[in-house]
Amino acid sequence: MNIELLEELKNKTVLVFGDYMVDKYINGDVKRISPEAPVPVIEVKNETQKLGGAGNVINNIVSLGGKVKVLACIGNDVNGKFIIDSFNNNNIDKKYLKKYDEIDTIVKTRVVSKNQQFLRIDKEKKEPILECYIRYIKENIEDVFNGVDVLIISDYCKGAVSKEISQLLIKNARKRNISIIIDPKGTDYSKYKGATMITPNLKELSAVVNKEVETEDDIKKYGKKLVNDLDLKYLVLTRSEKGITTVDSSGKKQDFPAIAKEVIDVSGAGDTVVATTALLEALEYPIENICKIANMAASVVVSKFGTSTVSLNELMKSIYSFGDFKYQTVESLKYIIQDLKDKGKKVVFTNGCFDMLHVGHLSSFKQAREFGDILIVAVNSDASVKQNKGDLRPIINENDRIKMITELECVDYVLLMNDKTPEKIIEELKPDISVKGEDWKDKEVPEEKILKSYGGKLEYIKLSPGNSTTKIIERVIKAYGKE
Repeated sequence: MNIELLEELKNKTVLVFGDYMVDKYINGDVKRISPEAPVPVIEVKNETQKLGGAGNVINNIVSLGGKVKVLACIGNDVNGKFIIDSFNNNNIDKKYLKKYDEIDTIVKTRVVSKNQQFLRIDKEKKEPILECYIRYIKENIEDVFNGVDVLIISDYCKGAVSKEISQLLIKNARKRNISIIIDPKGTDYSKYKGATMITPNLKELSAVVNKEVETEDDIKKYGKKLVNDLDLKYLVLTRSEKGITTVDSSGKKQDFPAIAKEVIDVSGAGDTVVATTALLEALEYPIENICKIANMAASVVVSKFGTSTVSLNELMKSIYSFGDFKYQTVESLKYIIQDLKDKGKKVVFTNGCFDMLHVGHLSSFKQAREFGDILIVAVNSDASVKQNKGDLRPIINENDRIKMITELECVDYVLLMNDKTPEKIIEELKPDISVKGEDWKDKEVPEEKILKSYGGKLEYIKLSPGNSTTKIIERVIKAYGKE
């Protein structure tokens, strides 16, 4: 999996069309029951609002680093103004966003206390998209698709996604070899014919085929039929805790399990999957990798409250953390560290040969960890140990040294260091603190200038007297040298 390719997301533009709305949150505390009726009384602490519907898909695209060109038909009202202001704040191309007095912008208001929803109030009119807007898009269709890499149609069944405009966009995207990702709603999927992939959940699939889809064979059977009837490339079925299942025109079914994580709120997870899928499709990732990464993105979002997004740093961290997560490369740690710093964590770095791991090493790791929240340990490679210690060292090879250190609870991440000294690594990772033994206090520390250049700090720790690899080797030779 070419993870570094994700850096190219910043060069991809997504055309997004669908139902745009505002998600409002009234947050407060519940301390009593109303004397008027057996209902809780919410004492309001604050009120917030976010982009909802297709707007949350856009939030995810922007958060991942992609660019957006928006197609939108919204109300000329205060909530429509909020949508426009949000787009302006994110440098979104809104040339084809139009406001109309005839439309009321959709608003969903949630009353919440301690991350628990008590009530949702929807203010909406399900009205068909205005004919004048469709004509406007038709007249400017060449410019609409100019510079676009992938198309998303985010249908919330509120009226915007009619068959006429949906087919107009799909046919023009196909003509230009642009992939089309559909987040569908309702039971009339004929309007999505010709798309690259659709992303229903199991309930939505059951509704559109008018059968209760219960078994894996059902998914394969009805998925294949849907793909062929609609001339799709893939059905991408989102299955909550079971992850994602794909079915192609031949009936080939593939399952991609969800990434286990604490679930706080599933709101917006589907939008995250759609946004991630579209961007990865634009980067020409194979479907297997698209689904694996989309699962990881969703796992980040469901661990947050409210319709949330995943950043590129969070996604990179999730990808690199999957599996043997402690052993990392410099490239992966750059993303992990940035994500940690974004969350206010203090990152500590130390390095060494750590040949024949002993109590002195353990003491140094524990002391270093006390300077911050996260400890990164750089382990000298076999070649760099020979440069520092001579041809007879190391006693323990680099793979085994790394394995032992990754097992230590006080160490968060480990990487291999090929250079004699850590200047290059520190320059790349920019830890908040670098830790050295107190025997360095009166010496010139090569990395100190680099640390100071970005505001990092050098700290010293006490060494464990009598405990060093060299002294241990000497004692072993003395004990067994005559044999």
